[in-house]
Parts: sequence; C-alpha cells; structure tokens
Amino acid sequence: MAMLLVGLVLVSAMGGPVWAADRNRSAGPNPYDKFRRLDDRARARGAMSVRDELAFAEMAHQEIAKQYRFVTDPVIVNYVNQVGRRVAEVSGRPDLPYQFYVVENDQINAFTPGGGRIYIHTGLIKQATTEGQLAAVLAHEVGHNVGYHLSATLRRTQTTGLIIGIAGILLGNGAIGQLGQLAVTLVAGGKLFQRSRDQEREADFLGLYDMHHAGYNTEEMNNMFRLLGSLMQRSPGTFDKIFASHPPPAERLQNTQREIAQYLAGSDQRGVRTTQAFIDVQRRLGVTGRAVPPTPDDEVWPASRDTGADTTASEPPPPRSREVTYEDAEAIFSRADLQGANPLRAVRGDMLGSDAVGNDTVIAYEQGGRVGALVDVSGRVYPLFIEDRGQRTNVLPLAPREVAAVGIIPVSSQQRAQVVVVSQRRLRYVWEWTGRGFRYLGSQ
Repeated sequence: MAMLLVGLVLVSAMGGPVWAADRNRSAGPNPYDKFRRLDDRARARGAMSVRDELAFAEMAHQEIAKQYRFVTDPVIVNYVNQVGRRVAEVSGRPDLPYQFYVVENDQINAFTPGGGRIYIHTGLIKQATTEGQLAAVLAHEVGHNVGYHLSATLRRTQTTGLIIGIAGILLGNGAIGQLGQLAVTLVAGGKLFQRSRDQEREADFLGLYDMHHAGYNTEEMNNMFRLLGSLMQRSPGTFDKIFASHPPPAERLQNTQREIAQYLAGSDQRGVRTTQAFIDVQRRLGVTGRAVPPTPDDEVWPASRDTGADTTASEPPPPRSREVTYEDAEAIFSRADLQGANPLRAVRGDMLGSDAVGNDTVIAYEQGGRVGALVDVSGRVYPLFIEDRGQRTNVLPLAPREVAAVGIIPVSSQQRAQVVVVSQRRLRYVWEWTGRGFRYLGSQ
C-alpha cells in the first residue's frame, strides 16, 4: 500500500531563563569556554569609546551606501528591524542604537561595522526557511557588537601595518576626520568585515544566548548552519567572501550543539521557529510556492507492531506526490478557522482511490505549543480527535519537536483509508475513514 511523506518546519512556544544562570555555569571544556570566562565589562576593556565607535559606524555606513543598494520596502525593513532588535534588546549591549539594513544582493552574507549598524543581504533572507534562522544570523552580528570586535579589527590592521596612525582613535582621542578616512579605507579594501575565526566563534556563542533569551528555538541556529553547509556545496558562488571566511558550518554546528546539550538543554525543543510575518516578507522578496522541507530521505516508515491485527501497511512508501506548500497549509487552516497554527509535517495524496495524483492532505500542526492534526478530503476539513483517559481531545500527546512524519494509507480491498501521525519514537497514531469522518483506532 502506498504511503507518501513530506516534512514541514515547526514552530513552538517561547521561553528562556536568566542569562547569568546559563552563561556562567562551569562545565568540562568546550570551544566556547574561553568566551564564557569573559563578562561584558571585560569585553569592553581597551575598546574605543562608544562615541568614536558610533562616529566610525556612521562614516562606514556612508561608504557602504555607495557600494550597495538598500531595500526600501518599509514592510521588509521594519520586519528585519523588529527581529533584529528583539535579539539585541537581550544582548550584552542593549543600549546601542541598533539599525538593521537590507542589502539588495543575492549573495549569502551579513555584516556589521560596529556601532549597532547591521546589514543583511536579501539572498540570505530568501534562502532561510524560518524566522528563527534569520534571528540566528542577526544575533550573530549583534554578537560582534557585544564582543567589541570593531576595536580588535582596528588593532589588527594597525599591528599588521595596513593602517598607520590610529593609536589615538583606539585610545579614545579619535578625530572625526581620522575616523572618516579610516572607515573609507577599510570598507573599500574589504578589511573591516574580516574577523578572526575566534571572533566568529564568540559571535556564535553570544548570538546563541541572545537568540534563546529573545524566545527563539535554538535549534534554528543549528538549522542555519546546516543550510549554509548545503548552500556552500551546491552554490559556492552565491557566497560573499566575507561570509565564506567564517569557520566551516560543520564546526559551527558542532559547537552550538555541544553548548546547547551542556548549558541550554531543552532550548532546542521550545521557542519560536517561524511566523507568518516571515513568510509574508519572503513573498515580498519574490519567494512564492515554497514547499515545506521534505521528510529526510533516510527516514523509514515503521512496520506495524504485532497487535493481533495489521491495521497499517508495512511496505516502503513509493515516490512522493505533489508537494505541500506553506500557501496550501494556510488555505486549509483558513477553511478550518484555525488561528495561529503553524504546520509541522504534511502529506498530499489520494485517500479514496479516485485520483492518481491526489489532493487529499494531512497536516500535523502546532498551535500555542500544542500539537494537533487535520485532514482535508475533497475540500472539506476534518479535525483529528483522540481518546485520552476517557476524554475526547484534538490535542496529541506530543511536543512539536516529536512529530516525525504523517502518512496516508489509501483505501484498498482489505481495509478502509487511514491516516497516521508518527512520533520520533516511532509511536503511530492511526485514524480510519468512516465515510463521514475519521475514527481514532489508537496508538501503536
């Protein structure tokens, strides 16, 4: 019997404990330990004055504006600023006058000259699949500001002899003319945004905590690193050389996974992953009809347990049918009058044997941190209910992260059509089509 699987990005509820309790815990060595020992006051020692940093950032912005074209659509600009300020407000330097600019460029890049000025290319926004991934990039750039990496960059240029006569600036005596000349030279030469590998790691470290305390799911930073690794392999030409000079995505993924496991356990299972506003902004940038990320190719549909009756098929699924897009899911949610729902997994196929391709759709979704599921059969939407301790409810006993797959088992001569929601532990929740709706058969 045929089974068709397609995956969707998930969203869950917000949450985040106090920074100090997380960031200063002691534990075994990990790549971020060297940054953990620094507090925000220690990072500021030896840095240029805030006045000079802001003046330099303004001069750099004027030069950047000559090289790049900025997006002026207020919906896009305001949205990126909202996401950026959300992570900046919980950072170690919340009082900087943060400004976020969207650069009209298809290369994958984001950068900051310091002073709270942060720039992100449309190419990166369009490639991201969730708001959490966008927040991870902006939180990383905020991390460069919190780490006072501008001052370190200026010191390095002086030490290597690239720029002469900036000692006064670093000591807080910088004249506007010197700052302007320095900004022009560094921006034009591309040296301003070339950080050391350790600075990039520190920005990841700081950004991870800012993202967490802003209420985002930290797994989206991991997903961003996975996305970057995939893009680098498929389309290396889409990367700006600045972004490509970061540590390899695989290393960055490993570092953040270890930090989450040791210090932020559970933060990758809760928090915001995406929003409707993110999807709307991608549409304004020309991203339409995007299918939700598919179920991993190596995922195997679990065989039926021996329960006395074989209620589901055990054969491997055939090739998938037409993909389910975010737009498809939104239309179904609208017909079901389901407000604030975000799809987790979805599948489209033929349930009743009347169409070779099939338009019947099963969606597992998250709403307010709870998991539910529904089926669209020929344009009519049916919520899926379960029996739990004698109570009928449409809430599945799963966390959003635990939803692994959904499937359709078409009608056959042996049984009625069925739909299945599968958990990460391979527990299956099964419903059977009765002709008027769906009857819950139980979990297996």
